Amino acid sequence: MLDTHKLILQVNKLGVRRSERWLFRNLDLKLSSGEIYQVVGQNGAGKTSLLRCLCGLLPEQEGDIAWQQDDEMPIIPLFYGHLPAVKPELTVLENLLYHPINGNFYNGDVIEAALHEVGLGAYFDSEARHLSAGQARRVALARLLIADSKCWILDEPFTALDVKGCTWLEGIISSYVKRGGSVLLTSHQPVSLDVELKVLEIVEDMNSHV
Repeated sequence: MLDTHKLILQVNKLGVRRSERWLFRNLDLKLSSGEIYQVVGQNGAGKTSLLRCLCGLLPEQEGDIAWQQDDEMPIIPLFYGHLPAVKPELTVLENLLYHPINGNFYNGDVIEAALHEVGLGAYFDSEARHLSAGQARRVALARLLIADSKCWILDEPFTALDVKGCTWLEGIISSYVKRGGSVLLTSHQPVSLDVELKVLEIVEDMNSHV
């Protein structure tokens, strides 16, 4: 079990700009283990840009992002983008076997167990190009079950999932948070979890309020 109530991430006065327009400024956030925030705001408010910025995939123009240390190493979040990042020419198994997950490679037994968990146990040798959108999404979601990460950053993780898949993923997220994991997510649909879901809102005046 992960430590609970331990500070994972601190963000101070963060500002991100697209061309000449500020998406948001003065954004503050403290994320601790065992906490989950849903980032909300109108279309174009900068929700995806915020998540990508926190992962180092997009530069900030103002403010500070401080991931805390764990065993003398910075905490590295596991980023799950709104695109599944699945290569169509590889098989389902190869997509997870040949590409590092949060910088690490995992053996076939671990990967096969995760694929069974996401309902793809019969698709190990199927090329990803033949999968439905929901199945491709499940390949990407298997990375959550495999990676040893203390924080998940999830951009629209429920996209392309059916009702059963959404319920399953809500359970996976709830269980992870109960064990002390930290989550930041966006979602265009209602999210039903067994843990307290906090809200980080990016508002029109480009200030952010928790």
